[in-house]
Amino acid sequence: MKLKNLLVSAGTAALLGLALLGTSSCSKDFIDLNDPTRLVSTEGYTDSLSIVTGVTAAYSSLQDIYGKSGTNRGLWVFGEVPSDNSYTVVSGERLNEFDTFGLVSDNPRLQSQWLYTYQAIARCNIILSRADAIKLTAATRNRLYAEVRFIRALAYFNAVRIWGAVPLVTSEIVTIADAYVYGRQPTAAVYAQIEQDLTFAAANLPATQTAANLGRATKGAAQGLLGKVLLTEKKYPEAAAQLKLVIDANTYALQPSYANIFLTSNEMNSEILFAVRYSKGGFGVGSGFTNFFLPSPLTAAQNSSVNGGVGTGQQFNTVDADLVAAFTASGPTDVRAAASYGNTAVPYFTKKYLDTPTTAYDAENDWIVLRYADVLLMYAEAINEQGAPTPLALDALNRVIRRSRGLPATTAAATVDLPATTAQADLRTRLEQERRLELNFEGHRWFDLVRTDRAMPVMNAYFTKAGTATRIDAHNLLFPLPLQETQTNPILTQNPGYN
Repeated sequence: MKLKNLLVSAGTAALLGLALLGTSSCSKDFIDLNDPTRLVSTEGYTDSLSIVTGVTAAYSSLQDIYGKSGTNRGLWVFGEVPSDNSYTVVSGERLNEFDTFGLVSDNPRLQSQWLYTYQAIARCNIILSRADAIKLTAATRNRLYAEVRFIRALAYFNAVRIWGAVPLVTSEIVTIADAYVYGRQPTAAVYAQIEQDLTFAAANLPATQTAANLGRATKGAAQGLLGKVLLTEKKYPEAAAQLKLVIDANTYALQPSYANIFLTSNEMNSEILFAVRYSKGGFGVGSGFTNFFLPSPLTAAQNSSVNGGVGTGQQFNTVDADLVAAFTASGPTDVRAAASYGNTAVPYFTKKYLDTPTTAYDAENDWIVLRYADVLLMYAEAINEQGAPTPLALDALNRVIRRSRGLPATTAAATVDLPATTAQADLRTRLEQERRLELNFEGHRWFDLVRTDRAMPVMNAYFTKAGTATRIDAHNLLFPLPLQETQTNPILTQNPGYN
């Protein structure tokens, strides 16, 4: 059975890693089996099958982190809504606090993101703590360890970008009392652990996954994510080296058509390094992005044309006119505009997550975490930040630009290619523009602005242009820790500027 159909949602009690693991799949017989990974005791891990099932449960945690109806809205709340790409009109969800930088620490979105992040980490730690006692070949054991260390690294990378210093839990927590000894660790320590996990993952994961395991982490996914981590740390030579490994492997390629990247009929295509997988059909593993992001209300004709008339739009994450203006400035030949957003007589909506759900919030759309265009743009950035652009850096960016104009990505095009004389500052500006347009609504914009030290100037200029009194300062570059966590664990301190 394919991994996508095995991914699950399991109710858990999690506090800094204390979690019950649970799995299910599309098979009713499988659901009815006595699942040992539902136990929190060591009795649950007695053979290789239970370990493999536990690894699948770790993958399923990513659905909760990146967004799923009934658990957590998703990482886009942090990666898009605070940026100039998106706005929300839904105050009842308190998403407006992310939009206007009026966050209060009791916001439920903060709590759910924290909860499911540490639930994912807990599931990984349990496997890493217990699998040594199970009879497995060394190669199988290292591959399974590599998969969960990749997942753990991804969870921590999101956490450190959202909150900065966070508790660093790398072993199984057995009792609630044990959880209270974990305070916040410096970001350098968290990043060091992420680097260790991804280095191990890259060394022990296969270059590709077979059809039965399509969607599991690969060597290229680990190398690409490590490149992004190093870039975020401003370790530019190291980032460039990792990203070049992905490029030189020739495992991935840009899709000829930008629009085809996001088709549910073309999932895990040549451009995808890693995606969080969802599957509709009433099995509890569908994605809610179609309904989350569509405007509300829609006319009957609009509803039928964009999501098959199943469910209504929630307008949680709506395309801002400023992004539309950026596409307009890019010119009419930029094919990404037509593939990125639609218009229902305003408001605009993203087209990257359109599907006909089985029922509301049960659609097929995967969440793409990392794709090849991102790797090319990050490689160009890592090279450029070391000095003058090189031909390799320019070529990486030019491939993305060519595709955006409907041209073959690997064929030089004098009409759109940046010249060899491009200055470092000019390339830096162009990369910011291309990342915004290329990766719009994929959860990168806010984190890009913070990484490049551009969040305050860009967002304050945006607010000025919009005629609002909102302004941000350095404290807004991190989000508040959830109130419930700081009240429960007294050694957890709050980020500056928040109550």
